Amino acid sequence: IGSMGYLGTGFYNTALYKDFWEYDPADDSWIQKADFGGGIRYNAAGFAIDSKGYLGTGTNGVNYKDFWEYDPAVNTWIKMADAGENENGGAVGFSIGSKGYLVASNSWATKGTEFLEFDPAINTWILKDFLSGIGRKNAVGFSIGSKGYIGTGKNVETYFKDLWEYDPLTNSWTQRADFGGGDRENAVGFNVGNNGYIGTGYTDDG
Repeated sequence: IGSMGYLGTGFYNTALYKDFWEYDPADDSWIQKADFGGGIRYNAAGFAIDSKGYLGTGTNGVNYKDFWEYDPAVNTWIKMADAGENENGGAVGFSIGSKGYLVASNSWATKGTEFLEFDPAINTWILKDFLSGIGRKNAVGFSIGSKGYIGTGKNVETYFKDLWEYDPLTNSWTQRADFGGGDRENAVGFNVGNNGYIGTGYTDDG
């Protein structure tokens, strides 16, 4: 958000977290901010729109569909409309312009995958078209310009290395070149300028 980065929630060993931190790259420093309003969880999904951050879904043994808005100007969390009808423990989000998007699968099966568009101006989620057969959990998402991207992840016992591009103007998906690092889930992804980056993650093989 602006010139700052944010990190929060998650788990380590048996500990679950709801803390939230702001990173300032100008002086390489971290400042603890208000705890995430939804409580402890991991595998949450988030994105930023304009000057605010949005975070929700995830699990702590129970899956969630709640979504929250963070305002760094006043360091507060506000509960927004729930993200769809189903609880999700491994969703992935990205934002394009003034809208946020969530790819959320409420089961390991390809069926039941939701693709949702969030409009913070009216606090509303709209169900959008999603390609059948690419439902997954623990994928990565990022945006470049006017397009959004999701890739990698896992479905049942299948790991993915594919990458898909979403165009909100046509509400359509196009498959792009596979991720060069191979199949995996729980990777991380981000964009810098006009390039996207994916790395880390794991499979059952390590």
